[in-house]
Amino acid sequence: MRMKKLVSAAAAVALSIGFAGAASAQTVNQQVDINANVASKCGISAQQTSITLGDLTDANAKVRSAVTQEIATALNNARIIGFCNAPNSQVEVQRAVLARVGATGTGLTDGGFSQFVRYNLDTSINGLALDSTSTVGASTVANRFGGHISLSSTATHLQFAQAASNGQAVASSNGSTSTATDWSSLTDRRLAAGNYTGFVNVILTPGA
Repeated sequence: MRMKKLVSAAAAVALSIGFAGAASAQTVNQQVDINANVASKCGISAQQTSITLGDLTDANAKVRSAVTQEIATALNNARIIGFCNAPNSQVEVQRAVLARVGATGTGLTDGGFSQFVRYNLDTSINGLALDSTSTVGASTVANRFGGHISLSSTATHLQFAQAASNGQAVASSNGSTSTATDWSSLTDRRLAAGNYTGFVNVILTPGA
């Protein structure tokens, strides 16, 4: 009988200790914070890096009035996507005049024919004006642009249109460089025959 009491007492003590241990258990934690950054970046890509136009002139060998719009349409079809992920980035759109291959200098050729075609373009993305080739230097763009990469949405593409200022294509001469804005307007000139080349270059510089 005495042995049974001792066993019962020991069991009671063990049970009591078990309950005390359960009551004193605690959940603890230590948070580790993560710090990182995203650098200010710009980028640009194009699905086409070369476009081809037809004859630049009408039956009288004068520059057709639709040439600038044809250039803008071809550039839009090239699906150029640009982005800058910080405010106050710099955007500069350069256009090189169309120049006859083999032309020397920036003046007229024999017979008084022009060898150069000036045109100007305005550029935007999703309604946000970026830069115009009719102005000198880069433009500061206050807002971020190009936040997604979809090729299917025109909202992600740089859009080109005939510039509001001196946008119509015209025979030209006497510019200081191919991308300068000081090319003259020679509306009374015909173009010399030959192949003509030029380019549009978009330069993005990240904001600070």
